[in-house]
Amino acid sequence: RDGATGQITNCKVRLVVQGNHMKEGEDYEDAFAPVPHATSGRIIISLAAANNLELHSCDLSQAFIQADKLDEGGFTTAGFEDLVWVREAGRKYAHRLVVSAHIDDTLMACESLDMLQAFKREFLTRFEGTDEGEVTTYLGCELISDCIQQTILFRQAVYAKKILQLYGEWDKPSVKTQLEEVVRLSKEDSPEVADPVLHSRYRGITGHISFLVTMTWCDLVFAYAELSKFVQCPGLIHLTAAERVLQFLRGSYEDGITYSDPGQLNRNRLAGW
Repeated sequence: RDGATGQITNCKVRLVVQGNHMKEGEDYEDAFAPVPHATSGRIIISLAAANNLELHSCDLSQAFIQADKLDEGGFTTAGFEDLVWVREAGRKYAHRLVVSAHIDDTLMACESLDMLQAFKREFLTRFEGTDEGEVTTYLGCELISDCIQQTILFRQAVYAKKILQLYGEWDKPSVKTQLEEVVRLSKEDSPEVADPVLHSRYRGITGHISFLVTMTWCDLVFAYAELSKFVQCPGLIHLTAAERVLQFLRGSYEDGITYSDPGQLNRNRLAGW
C-alpha cells in the first residue's frame, strides 16, 4: 500500500478465487461493489475545510457492500448519493456524522474528534478493518491539511510525476498551454490502420489523463475531450497533442484543488446542497 508520497506503508496479500468456477445465485448475487462518484468525495472534503471538521478514514478488509446496515444506527443517505450516509446530532452522538464508502476505503467527517474516535471504535466492532486515522490519501490523491489557514489541498502530484516518468516527459521542458492554438485535431489526420506502438502509447496517455480529470484536474477537461475522440485510431498529430498535455502538466504537476472556508453564507448553501 502506497502512502501520500508514494512510499510503501504496509504490505497486503489478497486471496483471489477463480470467478469462472462460481455460479450466479449460489456463490454470489451481485458481482460489483457500488461506489460513490468522485464528486461526493470532494464535497465531503470541501465541507470538512469549510466547517473545520475532523476527517478520518477506516480501511476495511473487503468491499463495503453492507452500507445499508448503517441505517440501523440512525444513518440516512445524503439524498444526492446512496453511498454517503449522514447521522444527525442527537441521542448517542452530539454532533453530525458523515460517512462515505468507496469499495474498502471510507471517509468519516465530524466536528468532534472524541466523538469520531468513539464512532470508529463502534464501527470496527461491526465491520472488520483498521483505523487509518486522519486522512492523508484518498483514492490515490494527497490531502494536505493546514489547520492554521483552515485549508485542505487535494492534489495528485505523486500520480502525475509517475505518468510523466512513465512516458518519458519528466526531463522535457514544460509548456504554458495544453493544446497548440493553431492546431485543430481532426479525424482526417487518423490513418486507415493505426500503428500498434503509437496506438498503445496514445491510449495510455489519454487513460491516465482521464483519472486526473476525474479527481483534481478539472481544467484538463477540454484537452481530454479532444484527445478522447481519436482513441480508436490516432495519428502522429494526435499523439503529439497528447504529449503536449503532459508537457503542460510538467510545469504544474504539484498543483491541486485548495478547499477553504467560503464564508458563512456560502457555507450554508454548500451544507444544504
